[in-house]
Amino acid sequence: MPNRIQVLNEKVINRIAAGEVVERPMSVVKELVENAIDAMATSVQLDIEDGGRKLIRVKDNGVGMGHDDAFLALERHATSKLRSEHDLIGIPTMGFRGEALASIASIARMRLMTKDKHDEVGTIIISEGGTLTNSEPFAMASGTVVEVRNIFFNTPVRRKYLKSASFESGHIHDLFLKMALANPSIAFTSTEDGKTRVKTPAASSSRERVFSLFPKDVVENLVELNCRLDNASLSGFIARPPFTRSSMRCIFTFVNSRPVKDRLVNASIIKAFSNLVERGRYPFAIVFIETNPEDVDVNVHPQKNEVRFLRPGAISSLITRAVNEAVIAKVPNDARSFGDWSKPTPFVSSASRYISKDWQRRGSIDFYRRDRGPDNFFSEVETGADSMERLNRLRFSEFSILGKLPNSFIVLYDEHDIVVLDHHAAHERLIFNRLCKPDTQNQLRESQDLLVPQVVDLSALEAEALRENLEILHSAGFVLDEFGQNSFVIRSTPSWLEGTDLDDLFKSIVDTALETGLKTDPAILKNYIFRNLACKAAIKESSNVTTTEIRELLVSLDATDGPTDVCPHGRPILVRISFDELRRRMGRK
Repeated sequence: MPNRIQVLNEKVINRIAAGEVVERPMSVVKELVENAIDAMATSVQLDIEDGGRKLIRVKDNGVGMGHDDAFLALERHATSKLRSEHDLIGIPTMGFRGEALASIASIARMRLMTKDKHDEVGTIIISEGGTLTNSEPFAMASGTVVEVRNIFFNTPVRRKYLKSASFESGHIHDLFLKMALANPSIAFTSTEDGKTRVKTPAASSSRERVFSLFPKDVVENLVELNCRLDNASLSGFIARPPFTRSSMRCIFTFVNSRPVKDRLVNASIIKAFSNLVERGRYPFAIVFIETNPEDVDVNVHPQKNEVRFLRPGAISSLITRAVNEAVIAKVPNDARSFGDWSKPTPFVSSASRYISKDWQRRGSIDFYRRDRGPDNFFSEVETGADSMERLNRLRFSEFSILGKLPNSFIVLYDEHDIVVLDHHAAHERLIFNRLCKPDTQNQLRESQDLLVPQVVDLSALEAEALRENLEILHSAGFVLDEFGQNSFVIRSTPSWLEGTDLDDLFKSIVDTALETGLKTDPAILKNYIFRNLACKAAIKESSNVTTTEIRELLVSLDATDGPTDVCPHGRPILVRISFDELRRRMGRK
């Protein structure tokens, strides 16, 4: 019987390893820039073409390599950063596995040009799919240049999963921004298809680098973090509430100058802000954690973007203390009201409430919190499908109007029930249904010129995401153009979008595009963006709404095409409280 198990050849092994190290063009940039940083470069230049699919070139002025080292660098597990297994404890460098260049070379056409400062000439090595095709002496200044062309040319299955050039380049420039933040003493320059995208000279401090990379609206809201606890220190910047973003993408985390995605750090920051920002919003933060290399394990993930702390509790305490010292003591009192249960709160089905005694005199119902358990009559309120089966037999416009509650709740009734309608959710559903109509039927496409065009400044990645979705915004009634490198000028907005913070709206749209763009098709992404637009444009507070306007809302709900039982995010538009249940609770039945 022949043997079924065989040892794979070196070429296949390299391509398998490359799949762990090189996920997309951004992975190549990450490995090459990290090598430049480890080589003590003071200047790093990145050039890409076609989103990195056609060309990635990283040039540095670091220590470079001699002739023999240049060849060894292309071998798997060949590195200058480790000598023994003991060196894996307390790794101080960005790279250490010795896999990057070999993995990159195996799935692309690569040229390595390098010169040690002690040598008279450098060396150029040309590789195709992991096979060396040429090498010769090369005249150049000290440092290293690596050119990577036609990534995944020999693994077409991997190449077909790459996104558009603009999307891939957006991820590259987002990474490049993080590298620049983590290394202020290094000058960083990047170009895309011959156009300069990032150019930041060496800075004397992290503060100087942060203020040079982010727009004015961000830096004006930043306060400095500076705290030390035991053997760890934390520095950086965090935005004062109410300046927030709609996703955790705005939390930049660095551990010993390494950009990482760390759940512990993110969770600790969000927890520290839990009573300062509303649910679904996140702080803007740039956090640098410095700790003994022995106290953090960076050998967790092939792409080195995750870490594990030896004492996670101490790191969490450090973050909490830093945020408390820098932000909470400086937050205005009115910004601390989120989650304050000592104040009257709007009706929700699971909380204790009672009906105000003077509701008949005031023409409205006020629900207040009581320090009693959930065994009150509202704990069994009808919600979801059961209540909506009853609603479908009745039109919205047939409800009688009783009054208004705090926030965006309206009280209606019929002969069977009291009905609490979420005005915001209902208005949001109306706008969303109209946005989703075909263009020929949609009156929401009408635009209104702004008296003063508004400029929105974005990061490189955010700008790429917005460029990819301009057609969706144009279809909704926006008129905007590119205005500089990563800025857009808004000239007209939909006529129904009145009183909305455009800067916040567009950044929220960008966050939505970035969060969903990798895993959804354009039609689904359009749906997500329309949800976002509808939510931002919908009424937030019903205190000034008249009875006539409430009646118009109910009539519009009857007339709209599409579902009306839930808002676009899936939350119910209304809940019912039956009169039978009220009578039973009051001992009358």
